[in-house]
Amino acid sequence: MILPAPGTPRVLMFATLVNTVGNGAYLATSALFLTRSVGLTPGQVAAGLSLAALAGIVLTTPMGSLADRRGPKQVQIVALLVLAACFAALTQVHYLWSYAVVASVIAVANATVKASTGAMIAGAVPPAERVRTRAFIRSTNNAGIALGTALGAVPLLLDSRAGYLAVLLGNTVTFLAAAAVVSRAAAVDPVVRPAGISRLAVVRDRPFVAFVLIDGLVAALYNALLSLALPLFLLAYTHAPAFLVSAALLINTVGCVTLQVWISRGTHTALDAVPVSRRGALLVAASCVLFGLSAGRGARLVAVLVLAAAVVHVIGELWLSSGTFAVVFDLAPDWAQGQYQGALQTGRQIGDMLAPPLLTALVIGLGEPGWLALAAIFAAAGLVYPPIVRWALRPALPAGQQVPVAACYPAK
Repeated sequence: MILPAPGTPRVLMFATLVNTVGNGAYLATSALFLTRSVGLTPGQVAAGLSLAALAGIVLTTPMGSLADRRGPKQVQIVALLVLAACFAALTQVHYLWSYAVVASVIAVANATVKASTGAMIAGAVPPAERVRTRAFIRSTNNAGIALGTALGAVPLLLDSRAGYLAVLLGNTVTFLAAAAVVSRAAAVDPVVRPAGISRLAVVRDRPFVAFVLIDGLVAALYNALLSLALPLFLLAYTHAPAFLVSAALLINTVGCVTLQVWISRGTHTALDAVPVSRRGALLVAASCVLFGLSAGRGARLVAVLVLAAAVVHVIGELWLSSGTFAVVFDLAPDWAQGQYQGALQTGRQIGDMLAPPLLTALVIGLGEPGWLALAAIFAAAGLVYPPIVRWALRPALPAGQQVPVAACYPAK
């Protein structure tokens, strides 16, 4: 089946496709728009993005909590409308301060859309179908970004302000269209927080916080391996042709679009997720070893190693993402799905801040040993998933029914 179930899952999938096509075109053109058309320096662009990331870290979890209290459908529609206004406002940006303000609102609103999407799935989809539905959304997200990136090549070739403004206004239209699509979904009722529970209960859920911090770093690292670490490494340590990076990214995109739903089968609960996540982390670790082995090798061997590593990497990435979906849906209380989804996005934002300097320091600074250090990071993450899940599940069980150690490890 190439489509999720009718109703909310299918509505969210189409809204995601519309939304991400516009986002992909903007991502492809944003750097040149901000520097060549707006006139910001690369340092000013980085400063604006850093301020936006900080705003996202501070505000995303509270926005997820708002989705619980007001209803995730309503919050998502408002967030999409805010995003439409922000991308229209980018056409009037001329200074760092105005860019920083708009970029900060975009960062918070984008994370709010993702958190409210998770909360809508939790509220409208039976537990056994939530991970599969979320897998459809991720697959569609990758397809939309890829299509939008291809469309963004046209204004890049024109390299004119008119072309860049067309991308911004086109993205504005896609956000408005996505809001219209989401309005057709069934409403998910707001939830009532139990008496005596703090408004942001997730920040006191220490095992879940530990999970999202590790997941955030792991996700940021595997997302940036091919787009950041690999091209810098090939340039500095090999004589391989640059098209290998495009080939590796193509393998990743095709894999994410076509295999995510299939790989998510059978993963429904946090306990299901443990062997899946550990297997995924170890596979990504293995891909790092393969990437590292290409240092100083002949061009043909480098090509074989890089393409093999890309295949191993994407399978590991898909297992890791499937495991994350199951853990978050399963560990979040029914009355706090929004804020737990928001906390997941906060962890991802923290990871996005840490990953680029870490990858640059390891891969460019150390070369092959740096790839081995990355492999060790992924392997260590895979090893800590079982105790974290066991720690998180214990409070939810009746007295005397603890999760056995063996249950959190895959059978041999």
